[in-house]
Amino acid sequence: MAEHRWAPPEHQDVPIYAAESLPLDRVGSPEPVDPPQPVTVHGLRFEQIGVLAEVKAFAVARSDVAVFVEIAWQGRLQRAWVPRDTVTVRALKARR
Repeated sequence: MAEHRWAPPEHQDVPIYAAESLPLDRVGSPEPVDPPQPVTVHGLRFEQIGVLAEVKAFAVARSDVAVFVEIAWQGRLQRAWVPRDTVTVRALKARR
């Protein structure tokens, strides 16, 4: 318990479950995606929790076999190389 009644509550740190990434030797010759493209990654595996059906991300590089995606999951930026056939392009909603 906090020493003073106006102290903020104490919360334990949330564990970070990292997305599994392809080994760099399987990526090939990547090229940057500029500007980053909104994508959905299907079947992305995370350590300790398993596979998530769909994860929204941004593609920042790609090769013939893989896409390098940036994911904002659990409130933290994560990056992973994922197989190209698990990625589909998505459209962002227009701002008002």
